[in-house]
Formats: sequence, structure tokens, C-alpha cells
Amino acid sequence: MQTTLDQIDIFAQNQNKNVLDKFKSWSNESIKTEVQSNSIPAAVAMFHINGDFNISALLRNTNFFNFAECIYVGRRQWDRRGAVGTQNYTKLSYCGDENYFWSYIKDHNYTPIAIENNVNFPIINLYDFEFPEKPLFIFGEEGNGLSEETLKQCASIVKIPDFGSVRSLNVGTASGIIMSEYRRTLYKNR
Repeated sequence: MQTTLDQIDIFAQNQNKNVLDKFKSWSNESIKTEVQSNSIPAAVAMFHINGDFNISALLRNTNFFNFAECIYVGRRQWDRRGAVGTQNYTKLSYCGDENYFWSYIKDHNYTPIAIENNVNFPIINLYDFEFPEKPLFIFGEEGNGLSEETLKQCASIVKIPDFGSVRSLNVGTASGIIMSEYRRTLYKNR
């Protein structure tokens, strides 16, 4: 059987996917099915994120740590290039407004956990936090953070401890820290 140019092109495209080697020859739908079947019952959400980098980084982290889904509220369009294809393999749910968001997470039995600093609410240090079952970690927009109304609806407000002079982290970095810590906790308790 002769290999066609189309087959060679598809093979070359698959080799450039930002996926583990075992997925290189898989279709996007097959990868998504496999990833979702092994995801953990946890999710992340972002509110009114203006920067495409943050949406892309949060989605990549969702995939890397294999959380069940990434939810976002706010602007619907974003530049997918920064996600490096993870939007093809990761469940991404869009909520048009906060009312729909709160209904959605209630329907999916998530426990909302705000990730925030510099607020006048009781805050729990990440290193002291006892993770609930089926957590949903909520990140706000840089500069504005999460609204007071959102903070009031969360089961807990968690802060990543800081040790230097920088006041805050971007959503991409903060979400990676939170998801890694949650995964580490699951790993220790297996």
C-alpha cells in the first residue's frame, strides 16, 4: 500500500501536537474522550478575564492536572493560540453571566472555593486548607479580583502564601499552584 501525501501531512500535524507521545497518533476526539474518562472531580472557573493569556493558561493547567472542566464567565471570544490545542481535549464551559454560573455549579454539585488575597474576609492559607470533595476553584480578574458578592457565596476563601514583595500572581500562575497542591493532596491520600 502506498502512503499518500495526505497521510504524511496528517502524521506531521499530529507530531506537532502538544500532547504526550502516546497521543500523537490519536484524533482530537479520542484524546478528549480518554482525558475526560480519567479526569478528577474538580474544576476551575475564571471571572471576567480580559487577557487571553490567562484563559489559555488556565485551560492548559486544567488539562495538565486533568481537572474535569474549566468554566469561564465573561467575554466569550478569546485567542486560542495560547492554549496550544488543549481546548480540543479539555471540557470548557461558558456561562454568560454570574446567575447562570451559580446555577450551573449548584447543578453540578461543586463546592465553590475563591482564590483571592487582599480582601476583608476571613482567608485560609493554602497550606492549612482542607480540600472539600468536588471543589471548584474560582479565580478573578487581575486588578479587580472577585466581587464581594462572589466571595460571600463561596464556601471558603483561600490565599496562596506570599514570601516576597509582589502583591499577587497572574491567574495562570496562581491556578497552577492551586491545582498542583490539590493533586499533591490527592496523591498523598491515595
